[in-house]
Amino acid sequence: MVEFDELHAILIPSIIEMIEQHQGLADFASIRAKFEGWLKVEICNILSHHFENVLPEQNRIDISFNDWFIELKTINTNYRHVNVRNITRPITQNVEGIIDDIDKLKRITDKNRGILFIVFPVNEDNQQWLYHSRKITQKLGDYKITDFYFKNGVPGLIYFGIL
Repeated sequence: MVEFDELHAILIPSIIEMIEQHQGLADFASIRAKFEGWLKVEICNILSHHFENVLPEQNRIDISFNDWFIELKTINTNYRHVNVRNITRPITQNVEGIIDDIDKLKRITDKNRGILFIVFPVNEDNQQWLYHSRKITQKLGDYKITDFYFKNGVPGLIYFGIL
């Protein structure tokens, strides 16, 4: 059985390395565009180097393998940043989407359940984001937050949590 800390150590450094070197993702971040499809493909690729039976979109879950189900999200905030176009984004709806995914995972009892989401542009000390973050993290059993920067300097956070 794969433990949360081991899975975190496999996924997060690889995801951050890809984000920080990927010009296309920097372009997405500069216009606040989501990239969940890319994230799903890359996470399946990372996991397939460590585990068998990595599958996307099984039983309405983004990624499944062995005894794990993982949901993914990208959250594009409306917080101002110098390298990002000012566009309004529905952050409350994005947060509700994560909470809905957590509630969906809670109905599953025979697997380990995780949620991984990327928030941008945002720093960990952003008070507006902390308000939303608390609504999500209080529903998780354990979680880790890691900061990163897109290639163009736009800040983001990766949350990985389990139920």
